[in-house]
Amino acid sequence: MIDRTFFLTSFFSAIFMVISLKILELFDFIKWSPIGWAKNWSAFSAIHYTIKWGMLFIALFIVFAVLYILISFLDSIPPSIPAIIISILGIIVLEWFINHSTTPWATIQSISIPLLSVTAIVLRFIAGTAIFNKELSRKV
Repeated sequence: MIDRTFFLTSFFSAIFMVISLKILELFDFIKWSPIGWAKNWSAFSAIHYTIKWGMLFIALFIVFAVLYILISFLDSIPPSIPAIIISILGIIVLEWFINHSTTPWATIQSISIPLLSVTAIVLRFIAGTAIFNKELSRKV
């Protein structure tokens, strides 16, 4: 299960997500900065922004690797279903933590549709690859 495909899928998913986050931030599709977490931690506030983006890449790589492993256990479900469910729940939780909304409805109203779309695309890629790789390893 943990093979070259696992690492390449996680790696390219993280690269695509970091680039997409930068583009979404650049064109104001998201109202927050993807590297804004560094302001809250004094140890990272003085670090160059490329290192912050690199740390975001490493964090996304780890998250996508864990999701790859978890989704591979859902091989009886079509890959689109867990990808959509995880992306919707993930974006709601992410927006809730970032915007500090008081109600769930305010959080749902503040969701960025382009961010949700990019997240769904990345998770569909991960889910499709994980499930296909699991079925392929079962046949061999």
